[in-house]
Amino acid sequence: MHLPFLYLSVAFAAHASAWTHPGLLVTESDISRIQTKLAAEKEPWVSAWAYFESLSFSSSSYTPNAVADVDRPTNGEVLWHDAAAAFNLALRWKVTQEEAYAEAAAAILKAWGQTLSTFSGGDDKYLSAGLQGYELANAAELLRDYAPFHEDGWDIFVDMAVSVILPLNFAFLNHEEPSQHNVLHFFANWELAQIASIQAISVLTENATAWDFAIDYFKHGDGNGAIGNAISNLVEEPDTGALLGQGQESGRDQGHSALDQQLLAAIAQQAWNQGEDLFSLNDSLILRGAEYFARYNLGHDVPFEPYTNGIVSYTEISSASRGATRPTWELLYAHYVQIKGLDAPWTTAYRNNTLEYFGGLFEKGIGYGEGSGHYDGVGWGTLLYRLEDDDLEALRQGAAPATTASQEIASSSSASPPSSTGTALQSTATASTAISSSATVSSSLGSTTAVTAGNAGTSTTGVTVKPTLGHAHGHHDHHSHGHCKASW
Repeated sequence: MHLPFLYLSVAFAAHASAWTHPGLLVTESDISRIQTKLAAEKEPWVSAWAYFESLSFSSSSYTPNAVADVDRPTNGEVLWHDAAAAFNLALRWKVTQEEAYAEAAAAILKAWGQTLSTFSGGDDKYLSAGLQGYELANAAELLRDYAPFHEDGWDIFVDMAVSVILPLNFAFLNHEEPSQHNVLHFFANWELAQIASIQAISVLTENATAWDFAIDYFKHGDGNGAIGNAISNLVEEPDTGALLGQGQESGRDQGHSALDQQLLAAIAQQAWNQGEDLFSLNDSLILRGAEYFARYNLGHDVPFEPYTNGIVSYTEISSASRGATRPTWELLYAHYVQIKGLDAPWTTAYRNNTLEYFGGLFEKGIGYGEGSGHYDGVGWGTLLYRLEDDDLEALRQGAAPATTASQEIASSSSASPPSSTGTALQSTATASTAISSSATVSSSLGSTTAVTAGNAGTSTTGVTVKPTLGHAHGHHDHHSHGHCKASW
């Protein structure tokens, strides 16, 4: 499993199959779909785009603030602000083709490529390298066909990404920190961030060796970023008997658990756009984890299996930051319910609940608020991933989408989430079992290839729990004696 640093210096190998560009969180078909919706003046895309344009991070007047050393506790916001601007500006250019936005995004990436040489701040350096690593690489991927950037800036940024960011990502997953004598020492979000960054830089540079490492670690790794550890147990849902996935951070708090959902979705989407289906891995385990999280954070009880990693122990699920949300639920809903045609009632309900939190019409994205929790992922799910029936038909046929009437988001006060018309996630294994990270479970769900049109469903809650970033965001847990380092 260990990947020596020397692999970083070898010539980039050809991918097993052709690389897709852009092919991280955003593809050309996503861009085309946004352009079509905006040209037709369709909601909610028009409102989402207007809000997106209104942010300072989407303005062509934004200027970079690159520093040589990023110390997350003291100046980390400088990097996450610039990463937000780089992504938003690159996306704005792709959609509008107005060069001013590409110039501004390229200036940010070039500045960081020229300036950044180190990360400091103890273990927190890995969080910055992971979270902002994958965001910056996503921005660069969107600019890869902008000729002026390729002529002056691309090599500079890529050299920095490969020599400064990527070694930290690998070092963390190779457990090179002394505290990692216990490979489960760090919570899942730390390792998931590194996987996302390695993935993104791999696609950017067409480095098949690094890509394969990231995918293999996610499938079979020994730390908490491996899917079978990030979702630590399977438990039976009360009343239905359906298997839900208890998250590794569920006993800690719901703020960090929400971050895990966001990172799992990002990793799976980046893989999906390169032809690797991690969404279906281990009987759609990412979805089972999302259903568990969503059910509890909508105010309903869930079973909890006692958890310990040898450092911390939890005997019950934590209610801290209950109702926490991140802009990732449009992506999860679009993939599982619409593209895969699966029944995901709690994910559907939480998607609708998240939309309500953001104002009722669209999901916001990176830079929509202040504090580190607002900069851990890209978001903009309504713009990027919302699908209508014609979009689904176009996916089936491999054609550009036509324009049809906008799909409404229904709302209801019923006590339990609705069943969709898709295939239900059935209970296929013994409940309340620990999940082996090395065992890949084959499933009929994983072989689903049909693109099935779905509807928005209805928003439901039990106990009223307002979505919030919660108390878990914006702080650092540093327990005594170096134990159990945590993010925000």
